[in-house]
Amino acid sequence: MPAPARRAATVALLRDGDAGLEVFVMKRAASMAAAPDMHVFPGGGVDAADGAPGDPGSTQAAARRELFEETGVVLPEEAPLAYFARWITPEPLPHRHDTDFFAAPLPSGQEPGLVGTEAQDCGWTAPAAAIDDALAGRIGLLPPTAAAMYQLAAFPDVAGALDGLSREAGDPPPALMPVRGPDGWVLRDTSSGRDITDPVELGLPPRWRPIPPGLP
Repeated sequence: MPAPARRAATVALLRDGDAGLEVFVMKRAASMAAAPDMHVFPGGGVDAADGAPGDPGSTQAAARRELFEETGVVLPEEAPLAYFARWITPEPLPHRHDTDFFAAPLPSGQEPGLVGTEAQDCGWTAPAAAIDDALAGRIGLLPPTAAAMYQLAAFPDVAGALDGLSREAGDPPPALMPVRGPDGWVLRDTSSGRDITDPVELGLPPRWRPIPPGLP
């Protein structure tokens, strides 16, 4: 029986750099049980204090809390928080999450850093540069993070990203889970049960595949 997927949230913290849009990433500690050494956005599981299970606001609360706990950045309540993706860890893996992805602008006068022991390094990168580094093997990106980088790379600045990623109320993103099909790994929209065989439908490269690390 698959392990249950804990609800979670992660934040793509954005700023306008000298050459365009930049996103903050953290390299997870090598000692972490899940995704060691991977480059990720700040985030974590939903706690009881974040809201009741199933409450749509609970993942937003978790996103703000985790961002502060991991980077020291306080995201004001009035700050935009664009909900742009939802990913579920594949069933064969032991540590599973059902994660909402948000994008938020870096608040004026604040700078993120490492807080705690879950990460060993951090910094800002252009989304396209992160993709190039991952393809060259210089960094590790989990499929959901890589997909988010492709989405972010389409925008020139923070304003464009927040506007482009924001969804109409009542129109949440599909809950995607990598599944192993007869021809390899594909993405399943778990809300409809439909397998998405063409990544272009999600704004991803035609030959992109959601291959989870450690699985054939």
